[in-house]
Amino acid sequence: MNSGKWHEVVLTDEANRTACRHLLQHYQKGERQEDLCFGLWTPSHGSERETAIVTEILLPGRGERDLHGNASFSGDYLARATREAIRNGQGLAFMHSHPSSGWQNMSVADVHAERDRIADTARATGRPLVGMTAGTDGHWSARVWNEGKKRKTRRWSRKVRVVEQSRLVVWQGPSVHRRNRKKQKRTVESWGEDKQRIVESIRIGVVGLGSVGSIVAEGLARIGVRELVLIDHDVVEEHNLDRLLNAGTADLGRAKTDVAEAAARKGSSADGIRIVNIREKVQHKTAYAAARDCDILVCCVDSPVARDVVNRIAYRDAIPVVDGGVEIRKAPHTGNMNAARWKAHVVNPYNQCLRCKGQYSSSDVMLELDGSWKNPGYVRGAGGAGPRRGENVFCLSLATASELLNMTIRMVIADEWWPAQEGIERNLVTGRTKARGGCCFDGCTIQGEMWTGDSASSLGYLRIENAPESWTAKIVRQLKRYSSLFRRR
Repeated sequence: MNSGKWHEVVLTDEANRTACRHLLQHYQKGERQEDLCFGLWTPSHGSERETAIVTEILLPGRGERDLHGNASFSGDYLARATREAIRNGQGLAFMHSHPSSGWQNMSVADVHAERDRIADTARATGRPLVGMTAGTDGHWSARVWNEGKKRKTRRWSRKVRVVEQSRLVVWQGPSVHRRNRKKQKRTVESWGEDKQRIVESIRIGVVGLGSVGSIVAEGLARIGVRELVLIDHDVVEEHNLDRLLNAGTADLGRAKTDVAEAAARKGSSADGIRIVNIREKVQHKTAYAAARDCDILVCCVDSPVARDVVNRIAYRDAIPVVDGGVEIRKAPHTGNMNAARWKAHVVNPYNQCLRCKGQYSSSDVMLELDGSWKNPGYVRGAGGAGPRRGENVFCLSLATASELLNMTIRMVIADEWWPAQEGIERNLVTGRTKARGGCCFDGCTIQGEMWTGDSASSLGYLRIENAPESWTAKIVRQLKRYSSLFRRR
């Protein structure tokens, strides 16, 4: 793993439950007895982050471990786990428990076991050893052992995540920073200091900074999210001004991400906020890598290609996606609105994927790639016929952004007893609200990409290079801005 990047670990829900059930079984009986096991992990690389996706737990068989207050493993157990990792093309993880709660450090014996006994053998997989420790409360800590010039070096993970159906459980180390909570007084009073620290620890990406995404970005900043990734290639145009938060005539021709970044910095309630501004489509290699650095993605675009990208990230890289949108229908004889609904839903390997939800189709992707597909819209003729257009109303954008924000934050502040929530749909005309959910259809190819990370097949439509803007393109963009200003006057 590249020492210039930070490291994190994410576990599937099944892997977390299996490991904790085994490692903590003695504590739950009142016994002060540690335990151990091995696991398998798959790498996922972003722009700045390297993630180990732990997908499978290899429990010890008879005679493969010895329990004596501490716990030790046999050479046969290590060899079996290593062979299984090599067979699956994965890396090796070593997991053990400690008889205390919270983020766990390492004893001298722990370091000796991981660095001196396991790490060299794990190198046979072609990947470094990932070490993990579980406290009595199921709190994980993790590190990765890299080859140094003279000896193996340990890099601690920033945090450990667990992906569940409608929750993202985040374990992090004890904070040494003192925070000024005056600007967050009501927020912290609502869900508590512990939840607020989790909110501050995650990185959230907003894909699409239009009428919905601009509201989402500012909302996240005001809640106290400290790391945002903003992804959009578009610029502000005159027809955006009735719906685009914080944009005015002076912003015509300006990148939407720049407008959103300025507003987020101004409205942030955190002591400091870091914003990664990507002025590209999410299918661009740079944006795609930045999206894989996130813990949650909020999808605020209707582009089939963009939705296909985030859909695959959700399944491949264990990064939950919160997607939503607005649909308006107009009566063909009067042109008046006769239907309007907005919806939001969580997408991850435990929920129905975006394609099976009908949010896009493979044919839509192909039409967009060959230039035949027009920019999506929310207004359709009767029966869904007619061209797709782009009208929307600010109040509906606001309602949609609210649903997306609530669903995003709910994932990280929810307690285990909260009921699962996959999706919701509201109708302006009928006033009805209904839950949305379901399973992927038989034969869904996205299901076959679960937890594959870097080993997944490449997306053929990713743009590899970021070509500099030509002088012609710059002139066209400036003329477009000046013409919009002229028409406005």
